[in-house]
Amino acid sequence: MGDVTGGAGRGGGGCVGVVGKPETIEQLTKEVKLLKVKLEDERQKLNDVPLTNVAARLEAVATLAIKQRRALKGHQGKVLCTAWCNDKRHLVSSSQDGKIIIWDAFSTRKEYAITMATTWVMACAYAPSGNMVACGGLDNKVTVYPLSMDEDVTA
Repeated sequence: MGDVTGGAGRGGGGCVGVVGKPETIEQLTKEVKLLKVKLEDERQKLNDVPLTNVAARLEAVATLAIKQRRALKGHQGKVLCTAWCNDKRHLVSSSQDGKIIIWDAFSTRKEYAITMATTWVMACAYAPSGNMVACGGLDNKVTVYPLSMDEDVTA
């Protein structure tokens, strides 16, 4: 195949595609239309349709009647993460104030408040057992805390 060159106005008013093959605008327009048809055929083979067409076929989602149950107040900065314990009663939250707080969500009482070395505690989670929490922040460390002194976490 030859070199690709461009330049409108060369070669008697037509475009030059590949060296030695002058093409007219009409030929190129026909080729574009042919490629569009081929593309649409391939989309049909893949059942590829625009997202707007799919969305038009869906039923509308009913609005949720969400009601606030409790407000847990205690952080001095933005809350960045929360996680529920498997017991469905306790919640851990981490905040920009550098604290993680373990909450009793039924009574809204703080059970533990742990101050971290960094002010941005970005993530927190409960262990599956519910006996420990882990948190991580912008100090590039993950810290694991036991929630009872009875358990040996080094084992």
